Amino acid sequence: MKIDRHFFLYNLSTKMKNTVTNTNLYQPKLLYDFKISYENDIPSDDIFRTVVEVVEGANILRYVDFSNRNSYGYDVMLMLEAVILAFSIYGYASTRQLESLCRYDIRFKFIMRGDTPSHMAFQRFLSSDLCMPLEDIFHELNRYIEKNDTIDTSILYIDGSKFEANANKMTFVWKNASLKYREKLWKKINQALVRLNRYLSENEMNIVFSVLREPNLEYLLEIVRQLKNIIIQNRIEIKNGKGCRKHPLQRFHEEFDGYAASLFKYTIQFDLFGNRNSFSKTDPDATFMHMKYDYYNHTNVFKPGYNVQIGVSDGYIRHMYVSADSNDVNTFIPFMNGYHEAYGEYPRMTPADAGYGSFDNYSYCREHEIELYMKYPIQAKEKEKLNLNYKITLEYNW
Repeated sequence: MKIDRHFFLYNLSTKMKNTVTNTNLYQPKLLYDFKISYENDIPSDDIFRTVVEVVEGANILRYVDFSNRNSYGYDVMLMLEAVILAFSIYGYASTRQLESLCRYDIRFKFIMRGDTPSHMAFQRFLSSDLCMPLEDIFHELNRYIEKNDTIDTSILYIDGSKFEANANKMTFVWKNASLKYREKLWKKINQALVRLNRYLSENEMNIVFSVLREPNLEYLLEIVRQLKNIIIQNRIEIKNGKGCRKHPLQRFHEEFDGYAASLFKYTIQFDLFGNRNSFSKTDPDATFMHMKYDYYNHTNVFKPGYNVQIGVSDGYIRHMYVSADSNDVNTFIPFMNGYHEAYGEYPRMTPADAGYGSFDNYSYCREHEIELYMKYPIQAKEKEKLNLNYKITLEYNW
């Protein structure tokens, strides 16, 4: 049986028209209350509640400069609460992340009362309005916690850990290598001075440069300046480019100019070294240290990092000290000086491992009436020897 195509399409369109005309359309609605409440939608043990309570209870508004604020700007207390909450959750938060949190995180919406500051608003607040460093705010919050909680601050447990810096491990500069290269540079400079004096005497120029002086930067710049004056007085043509035969004085001028630039580079390097043996080119404050984990080949290679010292009392971090020194021995005294400057007193005991044991640290503890609870480096070895002798004696008697 053959069906007419036009007849089929006509019946289909007629049925669709009847269906549309005989149907009532209703907009569906979900009968649910989408209102968000502070008490019900945020858990009682969330860090949000602790941050809000501590920031509002502690007197930290004195660290904010109100002279740059406008009457139509965001609330300073709310922005400070948002910044502290973000740093408490993530450890570090960029201004872009703060803007995103205020838009999409329910906790930050409650803090900002529904306002959504831009990343530039947070940038202006952090750079212009926070007139004191975050370390002072950290100590102020610790004082508030000390008043409102039972903390035994007489015992301060100290330990350190090395954190890798945001720098490539191939950007190292070693002090011994710089010393070796600088000595080689001095030899080249002395040889060049001998050649320069010979040339000047052969051309009957009454100028002699001393080879006994230390070739420091000032002396090299003086030589470069005098060579330039000689070139100008004798009206020597300066030539540049390949294939040009330069005058000997021009070559001497360029040679000593290069030596001055190299010596200036080594001067900057030794200024950055200080008491350290290395630093990173991309992060000069970082020192190359042995890390516990190497994500390249697990061989404990040197990587740029910082030595972070942390003091804890009853589970609360009381003080922190970031150092570029890879040895914990040299960080104890600056750490304790910073603690005394922040709280006005010293703890009664400072338990620490053998990495802090030294005569200077023990003397510091005696001077400031701190009980000696730090091991000395060979204490474990001495115990091993005593145990071994005791074991041999028992076996012999048996």
